[in-house]
Amino acid sequence: MDWNRAKSIILILLIFLNIFLFINIIIVKKDFDLSGTYRANALKALTDSGIVISCSVPSGNKPVQRISFIEKDKNVYTEMIRNLMGIEEDDDIIREEYYSDKKTLKFIDNKFIYTDDSGSVIVPVENRKKLDTALKKWIKKNRISNDSFVLDKLYREDDAVVAEYVQLYRNVPVYDNRIVFRIKNKALTEVEGSCRIFYELRANKEDYVVSAEIVLLTNKDRIKGEIVGIDLGYLLAQTDELYDTPVWRITLSAGEEILFNAFTGEWIDLN
Repeated sequence: MDWNRAKSIILILLIFLNIFLFINIIIVKKDFDLSGTYRANALKALTDSGIVISCSVPSGNKPVQRISFIEKDKNVYTEMIRNLMGIEEDDDIIREEYYSDKKTLKFIDNKFIYTDDSGSVIVPVENRKKLDTALKKWIKKNRISNDSFVLDKLYREDDAVVAEYVQLYRNVPVYDNRIVFRIKNKALTEVEGSCRIFYELRANKEDYVVSAEIVLLTNKDRIKGEIVGIDLGYLLAQTDELYDTPVWRITLSAGEEILFNAFTGEWIDLN
């Protein structure tokens, strides 16, 4: 065999391979540049139509999964009941109401409502970061959940400070899996949460979402005000559905939230 000739052939093939790879890189880069140009044009079209966006616009170019919920054994509530109420709960059947030393715990309509009139839990409401740390520690300490939660809303309601948390699934918020804290005079007085946080979350078929720019462009007539937040999360749009669907949540400066199905771009009417 002529090894010199063989080496020459291999060298030529490698050169052609490198040229092929280089051309493909150029094509991919061009597509990426066009994508960036498209986004810029879409945002300009929104601005020209009078839509004011004072927040970042997520790219949303990765496939997203639907999620379903599997209810666990009733024993998942036991540790929470023991920690919050100081009650040894050995019965397999979870009662609807518990009372103990100025504290109550009720399970109503797939929610738990815990009230504390003792004033024993003081939280630093004057500092958002410290408040966030304290409430997350409270969730872990009382065995509510080992999953991650993120502070979604913080506001005043009458004489109370209200902090709303949503559960994260693979860093994506699950809007219906919510824990709401009410604090009066720096004392934690009430916690209301969805019992879905005790369920097991499972991922299902994934698909690409409609970009936030497209959703806003095709639904711009529904946007009545300055956009201060655009978030991708999960929502159970209909009570009879089996899965939580990815949604774009558009938050306006007045506090109104508008939701769109992230797979179809359609507006979601929660009423």
